[in-house]
Amino acid sequence: MYRWVFHQVSYRRAVPPVYDDERFRRRFFEYDVESTRRFFARVDGFLELEGKSVLDVGCGRGATCIEAARRGARRVVGIDMNLPPQARELVAGDPDLARRVEFVHTDGTLAKLGSQTFDVILSKDSFEHYAEPESFVPALTAFLTPGGVLAIGFGPLWKSPQGGHIEFMTPLPWAHLLFPEEVVLAERRRFRPAELAQSYEGVRGGLNRMTLARFRAIIASSGLECLYFRTNVSDHPVVGAMSLLSRLPPLRELLTANVYGLWRKPGTA
Repeated sequence: MYRWVFHQVSYRRAVPPVYDDERFRRRFFEYDVESTRRFFARVDGFLELEGKSVLDVGCGRGATCIEAARRGARRVVGIDMNLPPQARELVAGDPDLARRVEFVHTDGTLAKLGSQTFDVILSKDSFEHYAEPESFVPALTAFLTPGGVLAIGFGPLWKSPQGGHIEFMTPLPWAHLLFPEEVVLAERRRFRPAELAQSYEGVRGGLNRMTLARFRAIIASSGLECLYFRTNVSDHPVVGAMSLLSRLPPLRELLTANVYGLWRKPGTA
């Protein structure tokens, strides 16, 4: 019964994604560049990159690395489990970027970084995908120089309207909370036939079901000093309305779409 109902509120046309050069370029130039600029605009005035060494964790297609370099970072390292080869090709085409930006493919850990440290660590649109976020934040902190800054911006949070990352399947908000997990994942295979995940954690990219309360607890235990923190950061009128209603404690988790913050490691370089 649940499966039939969910199918009715899902899109009829299922077009599996094709990860080719054309899709990469379209997603990069039509989405990634603008998304990255929004990220930096939302922490503008609080985050300084000029002359800094920067680590971008979960760098995706590399747009944030490139923008960091263009904002004056002297060295940028991007690390990701699903690093597309086109990212390196894009950087290689610009001598200045090729000199300052490098990419590292990871097995899900930061071991390949060795003993390197960075002035700034960026985590953009990836925190909800970390498999073990409670241990990952301390791991990130170890790669910060004393006085270095960890910048995190991500969404949607798990209990928000699109927290299941299934907007490509259905326009129904909170569908991932309204329907059993096995029902959603079974329908998902119509759109992503190559994915045979049995849980949200197992889908491509993984979802750790990050809530606002859980995120706050992780950061509170990190020992980092908060420099800036905001939720529901957006110019969209719907998110603006959510921000107002989220002030009511019973609605806070359901109506908090995103988180943006900066935290500093104690000490001086």
